This record gives sequence, structure tokens and C-alpha cells, in this order.
Amino acid sequence: MTTSATEPVDSVFTWFREMHDKNPIQRDDEYGWQLFRHGDISRVLTDPKTFSSDTVRLYNEPQPDFDLFLMGNLVTSDQPHHRKLRQVINRVFTPRAVNGLADRIARITDSLLDEVAGQDTFDLMETLAYPLPIIVIAEMLGLPAEDVPLYKGWGEALGALDAATPPPEVMENEIAPAIREMNEYILKHVAIKRENPADDLLSGLANATIDDKPLRDGDLIGLVGLTLFAGHAASMAMVGNALLTFDRHPETFAAIRADRDLLPGAIEELMRLYPPFSRVARVTTVETEIDGHKIGKDELVTLWVGSANRDPERFPDPDTFDIHRDTSGHIAFGQGIHFCLGAPLARLEVKIALNALFDRFDRIEVDYSGLEFEDPMQIICPRTLPVRVTR
Repeated sequence: MTTSATEPVDSVFTWFREMHDKNPIQRDDEYGWQLFRHGDISRVLTDPKTFSSDTVRLYNEPQPDFDLFLMGNLVTSDQPHHRKLRQVINRVFTPRAVNGLADRIARITDSLLDEVAGQDTFDLMETLAYPLPIIVIAEMLGLPAEDVPLYKGWGEALGALDAATPPPEVMENEIAPAIREMNEYILKHVAIKRENPADDLLSGLANATIDDKPLRDGDLIGLVGLTLFAGHAASMAMVGNALLTFDRHPETFAAIRADRDLLPGAIEELMRLYPPFSRVARVTTVETEIDGHKIGKDELVTLWVGSANRDPERFPDPDTFDIHRDTSGHIAFGQGIHFCLGAPLARLEVKIALNALFDRFDRIEVDYSGLEFEDPMQIICPRTLPVRVTR
């Protein structure tokens, strides 16, 4: 097995360790105040009054298309609106509904793997890790699965946004048109569901109310858009990161194959070791202080989740992949009021996908010559993951 010492994700984790040890609280012009320790980050995540999720208040110029999406975006909303939005989607995004998807997830997984039947090599990301969760969430919403190429383009546009203001020409010429198209698409399908409701999430949202009033267009766009894109990114990353990590730890991989009861613990350890989203952002609502550092009002605070999950004060020997460790306290899915609503679905999808791969293939090896990564400052995930398989 040959791996590259210059893989970007490894460089990021090296940087996390250096910052944690030498400069765990620092400020720069791009990320504002940056926190690297588990305790500091946990404190911020559980104090939404002091640290607002409404980071868009830092944008200098309004952008109508993006602002409409943000109205119902759970990630960037604060109380009390966040609670009202979450209550709406909780009514139709229930644990029972998620558990009821298991058979359908398994069928989709089998169908996707059938497409590479007879092939000894394929790209795991293209074949399974990306299409599986996006198809599942599209079906759960009641959106056409054949429009997946559209969803991918919109997801890339949203992923290009950051807590800092993008250059106006990029926002106007590249990002805004994609978001505008997405907004119009969602509202078109909302109108269809209001006329002809079905047993799906979008029908429930289309006919839901907040304070006895129908949801605003922005509320609907934000809830549907976030569910569509955040609802697949974590699962996609987890499947890719799992196979890559298993390949690097063949003895652990063999143990999991032999005893599938070890898989849930392995998934949690993978989430700790390689959280899909390396950071989240908050904005201070008042002047505050963290470990002697005075932070003013309306300042950006970047929380490096990838560093927190490898904090040796919280997780001994943190860079070691240990499926038997106590992973409680990892914050890959967030913490507090913004804990990820889709966490149970992501765990279920990954468990089913990995079991299907184990059942089909006696051996799965990564071809490192074709391995590419997404930008780990945004998402910790392979972009391409070519594998060689033996049935």
C-alpha cells in the first residue's frame, strides 16, 4: 500500500495539532477568532445567546436569492425562529420515518452496485457514496431522482459560500444564478405538492404552519434546500472516509468484516477521526471572553470541529483509529440546539452501504494513484476514490 504524505487532509490535521498545542485561540482576517480546543468549542456551541449562528449578518451587501434561502436555513437561524423551524420539520422527519427507509436504502444500494457488476475497478464516490444519499433524500422529500445532476450543481454553488463575504462578481455571476434556479425549482414543487399532496416530506412542509400561518417562501426554500444538501454530504463523506480508513487498517477491517456488530462503533470513531465538516462558524452578540481573550460584539468565531475531535485532553491518543474507544463527546454532528437533525439517517445509510460492500466483495483495495480530496477546509472527504475489488 502506497499513500501520499502530502494528502491535503493529513496536512490539515497536522496544522490542527500545532494550533491546539501552541496557539489554541487566535485571530486573523479570514476566519476571525479561531478555536481549536474541544472545551472552548463545546462552550461556544452550547451558548447560542452569546454566539449566534446568524453569520450572514457579516455580509456587507444583501443578495436577494441567497437571503431567501437563508430565511429557513436551520444552520444559520437563531431562537426563537430556529425552534419553530425545527418543530415543523421534526413533525415530518421523524425517527420512525427514518427507520422505515432501511429497506429502500438497501435496494438503492444494491441497484447502484449492480451497475458496476463485473467490473474489477470503479470510483466508489461516483458509484455509491454520492448517489446513494442524494437519491434517498430526494425520494424522502418527494423530488424527482432524475434531477440529481441539478442538485449537484446547486450543492456546489452553496458549498462555495463561506462565513466571509465572497467577491461580489463571484456571487453575482456564479453563485446567485444557481441559487435562483434552485429557489424557483423548490417553489414549483411546493406548489405541485399543495395541489396534489403525497406521503413525502415536501408535502408535509408545503402544508405546514408556523404560528398558525403557512410557511413563507423563504422558510420552505431554506428547509428543503438544507435537507437536500446537508442531508447527503455527511453520508457521502462517511462512506468514502470509511473505505479509505479501512484500507489503511487491514487488521481492523478484517475484524469488522468478521463481526458486523463492531460496525456501529467503527462508524462513530470514523466520525470523530474524520468529521465531514471541518468547521462551523458563529458571531458574537455581545462582548465576551474566552480563556483570557476579549472578543468584541459582532465578531466572527470559527470553530475547528476537526481539531476538537482530536483534542488529546478529550480523546487520548487522538490520531489513532480505535473502534473500541469511548467516542461520546465527539461533535461531528454538532452540539446543542443545532445538533444535526439528519444524524440518524446518515448513520443508517452508512451502515447499510458498508454492509452491502462487505457482502459483495471479498477484498476492497484503494488505488492511491487516482485518489483526490475535496478541500478539507470545507469538507473532509475524497473527491475520487478508485477501488479494486474481488468478488
